[in-house]
Amino acid sequence: MKSNKEQAVWSYVREQNTAKPEQLCKTALIDCTREYTYGQIFTEWEHYARVFSALGITEENASRAAIGGTVSAEPLFAFYGLNMTGAEVSMFSYPDFLPGGQWKQMVEREKITDLVLSDIMITPEMWPEMEREAKKLGVRHIILLHSRLGGPCTGPAELVYNEYNHHMLRRQKGTVFMEDLLRQYASAPIVCGSGAPDRLALITHTSGTTRGTRKPLPYTGRSVNTVTADARNVYHKLLGKGVDAQLRWAPSFDFSSFLCFCQANSSLANGDTVVLTFFGFMHPRFIRAVEYYRINILFVSGFMIDRWMKQKDAEKVSFASVGVFSYGGSYTPPEKNLRYRDFLRARGFHGTIFRGYGMSETGGAQIECPPDCMEDILGWPRQKENYRIQDENDGKFYKVDDGPRTGVMYVASDSLCMNELDGEKLFDYTPIDGRDFLCSNDLIRINADGSFSYAGRADRYFVNNDGIRFDAGMVETALSRQQGIHQCALAPVLDKRIHDTVPVLYVMTDEKDPEGAARTVRQALEKVYLEEGLMETSILPSQFILVDSIPCNSNGKIDIYRITRDRLKGTAYNILPVRGEDGVREIACERAEQTESFTGGTLPEGMEGRSAFGLYDLLNN
Repeated sequence: MKSNKEQAVWSYVREQNTAKPEQLCKTALIDCTREYTYGQIFTEWEHYARVFSALGITEENASRAAIGGTVSAEPLFAFYGLNMTGAEVSMFSYPDFLPGGQWKQMVEREKITDLVLSDIMITPEMWPEMEREAKKLGVRHIILLHSRLGGPCTGPAELVYNEYNHHMLRRQKGTVFMEDLLRQYASAPIVCGSGAPDRLALITHTSGTTRGTRKPLPYTGRSVNTVTADARNVYHKLLGKGVDAQLRWAPSFDFSSFLCFCQANSSLANGDTVVLTFFGFMHPRFIRAVEYYRINILFVSGFMIDRWMKQKDAEKVSFASVGVFSYGGSYTPPEKNLRYRDFLRARGFHGTIFRGYGMSETGGAQIECPPDCMEDILGWPRQKENYRIQDENDGKFYKVDDGPRTGVMYVASDSLCMNELDGEKLFDYTPIDGRDFLCSNDLIRINADGSFSYAGRADRYFVNNDGIRFDAGMVETALSRQQGIHQCALAPVLDKRIHDTVPVLYVMTDEKDPEGAARTVRQALEKVYLEEGLMETSILPSQFILVDSIPCNSNGKIDIYRITRDRLKGTAYNILPVRGEDGVREIACERAEQTESFTGGTLPEGMEGRSAFGLYDLLNN
């Protein structure tokens, strides 16, 4: 028998659940109002594999199918069926098929041969163009999966629309539905793939962009199985449960996120129950599913909690069933962590808060905080040998045990994704000590006790005409830690009056009154730049804008593209350093009229709308 890492993904999951016959009768999936046992999902995988085999969507035919699915059972069945035939799979997202979405560019770039799509993502009006464009791109088959809604996250209007859309699509010439193919090919033989562990098995995507599409992350079967094996039983141990205890976990994101897919895959390999809520956190009613389905494990990001805290129906929600509340992926200051904890505790949560930090490219969290830790640290590395720090002073690489220092973090892991796709280089590895490391572009401070603290981003900078480099990540991190600052973002704005790029700070404060908010910002600036000396006054922002919200991408990180594109509106204040004989002695702020604001119509022609895309790439890639 092959080891865990040497099998196909589907084979590993099934093997883990067939050692004990009684496991086949346990609930594997809850999808809205439907439930499937482990025995039933394995049968569904085979049914789907028969269809794909009959249509030639196999390893033998060098197939690479894209699944554009919702957070529901059918897209998962499709993945495991395709993995069984050895076809490579790319996970697209629902927004990729919205007006202006990137599905055509992604199909072309990733050389997709077949499409398997949830029908709610396509309207009858979209179908003729989709069929025509897919044919031009060489797509062999488009298979539609009927979406079956229900449960607490679905309203009556959505149910009616879904069924109407389904019936109208069936009347369109050329549409092919999986439910019909399952009947047609019920007896077709399965053509199994080789299951070679180092073949490309799965492509997921980040929210960032390269070459005009979402960045693809290709993983071998070995990488997926490694993440699955590492994640098994983690939450059971946190809850003090035995391995036979069956926990319930609900994906917050869609399956185009590697972390979401692997959490679902690991939960199935562990014999737990995965609860699917169709659109995940994107649906405003997602929060209701927690109590309704008695979710035990919830993996989210901080910006999702921010959203819940603003929802009117949040007071009626109970988190009493949740034993582990896990969030991470980006730095959150202690003040915000405490705010999250108080919000959850006020709604019945008495479990464990677990924070991790990592990257999708490395297979997820590689740094973990102790349970319920509220300190201002990212945590401790799971394996010290997987880290190198490039010192910010001498540029040399150091190990964790080499002592306290600040520098750029480089990460290696056994589940590192491939850095090429069809000969195209997606990103560079850095060879260090005979291993491939990935630059995280995170500035990390190693503390005396071996823990890591976050110091900012190393790749979000811009330079003005005087050659002064503004490190946005470091400025944001330092200011966000100050009293009364809820969130901030430093973005470059080209001021056509001086033909130079100026740093503008967008700020959300706890103070609602503009004058009071301005005082809060000024005090935070003085503390960071003058009292504590964390930043040189040469990189003071030129202006700050008080705003009600700051846009984030799907990973919860500040979306500089949307900030520069949409030019957030708010009350503007010029930042005026008051100088003495020994340099800047205080920081003054004066309100700027809209006509004097850098954001008040000063962007030159051609910088409006999507033409700012290049600037976003510069700051975020």
